[in-house]
Amino acid sequence: MSTSTATMEHTLQDDDGTFGLDTVWNPDGSSVLRAFGELDMSTRAEVVHTLDRLASKSARVTVDLSGVSFVYSGVANAIIDATYVHPGKIDVVAPARSVRMVLEVLGAGSLLVGTFRS
Repeated sequence: MSTSTATMEHTLQDDDGTFGLDTVWNPDGSSVLRAFGELDMSTRAEVVHTLDRLASKSARVTVDLSGVSFVYSGVANAIIDATYVHPGKIDVVAPARSVRMVLEVLGAGSLLVGTFRS
């Protein structure tokens, strides 16, 4: 009997450790984009690129923002835009009140899912 486990394919972290992205591929065809630190304007392009790549190759993508302490509205809008490009494939986990508030103010509260367990 064989068991499959998730694999981490991609880890990105900036030089001073204030931002990072982890990509996790699950055996069921879904994936997780785990972000941590501060998602400011300098991180937008990498978030967009990584999320688009995951959504193009995965059945479902969970964007886990549980490790995010700050999200720039441009990054939040990029995540929202990705849901239009890849309809029905992206969920967002954002337990920090500050991150949830940005998404809710931008009208994306429906993207938020409950407790995320990896």
